[in-house]
Amino acid sequence: MERRLAKLLGNTAKHMLTGLQRAFRAVALTGLIVAIVVAGVTEVVGAVLTGQIPPSGPTHLAAAALAIAFGYAAAITVAIEEILRAIIKAVELIIEEAEKLEKKAAEELAALARGAEQEAVRFGHSAITDAGAVGRGVAGVIGGVTGGIGHEVHSVEQGVAAHLPGHHNAQTSADSAPAERR
Repeated sequence: MERRLAKLLGNTAKHMLTGLQRAFRAVALTGLIVAIVVAGVTEVVGAVLTGQIPPSGPTHLAAAALAIAFGYAAAITVAIEEILRAIIKAVELIIEEAEKLEKKAAEELAALARGAEQEAVRFGHSAITDAGAVGRGVAGVIGGVTGGIGHEVHSVEQGVAAHLPGHHNAQTSADSAPAERR
C-alpha cells in the first residue's frame, strides 16, 4: 500500500514537474514571439503614420512598451493554461490510481470474505463437535448421579423397611428358615 502511494505521488510529481517545465518553455517562447511581433507592428505603424523610414525615438519607446505589455500578458495567459493542464492531468492520474486501488481492495475484500466464511464453517463444526462431547459428558455425569441417588434411595428404603414391624418378620422368617432346617 505504501509503495503504491509512493508511486502515485512520484508519478504525480513527475507530471507536475513536466507540466511546469513545459509551462516555462511555453511562457518564454510565447512572450518573446508576441513581444517581437508587437514591436515590429508598432514600428511599421509608426513609420507609416509619421512618414519617416527610420521611426522616431517616441515610436521606439512606444514599441518597447507595447512589446513588454503584450508579451507579458500572453506569457501569463499561457502559464496559467499550462499550470491548469498539469493540475488536470495530476487529478486524472490520482483518479485512475484510486480506481485501481478500489478494484484491488474489492478483490482483497472478497478473498477475505471467502476466508472468513470458511473459518466460520470450520468453527461451527468444531463447536457442534465440542457441544456433543460436552453433552455426552453431562449425560454421563447425570446418569451416574441418578444411579447413585437410586442406589442410596434403595439403601434408605431397605433401612427403613427393616424397622417396620411387618416387613421385619417377613425378612427374619425368610432369613431364619434356612437356619432352622440345618
